[in-house]
Amino acid sequence: MVLKTFIKQYTGSSFPALIETGSGTRYVLKMRGAGNGALSLLSEFVANKVASKLKWPVPDVEWVDIPNNFPWVFGTDEFDDIVQRSYGWNLAIEYIPYAIQADLHSMETAPQNFLNKIYTLDLFFMNVDRTETSGNLLIDDLGKIWIIDHGSLGLFQSTNTTGKELFSNHIFRRMLQTKDLAYDYTLSDNILFSEVIELIPDSIISESGFTKESLQKRIADRMKHLAE
Repeated sequence: MVLKTFIKQYTGSSFPALIETGSGTRYVLKMRGAGNGALSLLSEFVANKVASKLKWPVPDVEWVDIPNNFPWVFGTDEFDDIVQRSYGWNLAIEYIPYAIQADLHSMETAPQNFLNKIYTLDLFFMNVDRTETSGNLLIDDLGKIWIIDHGSLGLFQSTNTTGKELFSNHIFRRMLQTKDLAYDYTLSDNILFSEVIELIPDSIISESGFTKESLQKRIADRMKHLAE
């Protein structure tokens, strides 16, 4: 896909923006030139795409190309600088129309299997961003809750430094002390991860410091660590 135009910029340290592609489809764009660069986009893609293939309630993801010398559209000089540093492949996240941030009550009253999916994603990918102040859940106009922003950098650390528990500031630590969260092993599917890895552009993988083989091994090591 190719970026056609920026529509608006959202707040956030990664400078997310609503875009439209050449086909007329709208996505939320995360750019390679912001934050942790290609590695962050790679992690987010793997988390979202695998969960989406499992039919879990996450936005799907694709890759979108920002053409060289894409013209300035709006925003600050800082935003334009990030656009210029992001020419090439970037992450396009499915746009959920009319969605708003879900409040804590939505989580507290959610079905157990939904909470288990959040727990599984956040444990596998070592998500450090799902806190009491930033639950990173959306609710659409039909009342469906979507899990977003779960692809942290934990997957790309050695298994010696990643644990088998949610981090200490995770929202579940306070909210769900009386619930028994269950890890969903349908996420631990090597074939599924292999299919997703094949969808990642070579330039994104190499910029992240991986090959397809070493990325697959890192994921397999994570699976093994959680199964022990």
